[in-house]
Amino acid sequence: NDPEAIASLITLEKYQIEHFGKFVARLAKMNDGERSLLDSTTVLFGSGMGDGNVHKNSDLPILLAGGGYKHGEFRQVPREGVKKVPLCNLFVDIAQKMGVETDSFGSSTGRFA
Repeated sequence: NDPEAIASLITLEKYQIEHFGKFVARLAKMNDGERSLLDSTTVLFGSGMGDGNVHKNSDLPILLAGGGYKHGEFRQVPREGVKKVPLCNLFVDIAQKMGVETDSFGSSTGRFA
């Protein structure tokens, strides 16, 4: 909870997200046949910590960009109980979109969608 450390972290995260945005914008401008390279690509940006002060690995900030996904929405999924959705479920969806024939990855319990 050190204000100076938090300010440094905010500066770093602003830098990272700015460059993520630039990267995605460049992919959107590049051609890949009849569509943009972004439309043919999956880009995931995120963190392994939801709260670094307590090393909390839930409430993770995850951004997904690229083709074939429904964009422009915020999704909050249950993190506990019978309806819990592990992040690995998202990895299963990404792998399947890339043509990998798999129904599981790590601690997945199915698909994310």
